[in-house]
Amino acid sequence: MDRVTRLDPLVALVAVPPMLVTIAWLGVLAISGLTGRHPIWDLAPRNLAEAVAFRDSAAVVRRIDAGEDPNRPGEVRARVILPESATLTPIEAAAASRQAEMVQLLLDLGASPDPNVWQRAWCISNEPGVRSVLASHRPADAAEDCVEP
Repeated sequence: MDRVTRLDPLVALVAVPPMLVTIAWLGVLAISGLTGRHPIWDLAPRNLAEAVAFRDSAAVVRRIDAGEDPNRPGEVRARVILPESATLTPIEAAAASRQAEMVQLLLDLGASPDPNVWQRAWCISNEPGVRSVLASHRPADAAEDCVEP
């Protein structure tokens, strides 16, 4: 008996931290269930370009159906597709994230890139699928040359 009472503080010292982490995680899950949003990882797209960057085609369709302009540039947060935050059109965001299907979806939903946007999308991605889709929707006076400043 004497040995068991001497180990009680040691058992408590080892058992309490995992119990506290478990209780904290249950609290996080409860908050998530009540609010519908995760309190730690809030990665909901802020605009159409970011929905494209997140590869969330359902959000893209919903936003365009709600009246969002498929040609309007939007800010994409840093480290989503580029190391720094950038203002991109949805077509450019799809090209930068190498998503040929998303480029095609945007074009099907009414995006019509002007020659400058088309060229930036062409130059931002060297992925063959993206370039194939872009080539089939090339504006008449868009250049395919990608000159680095």
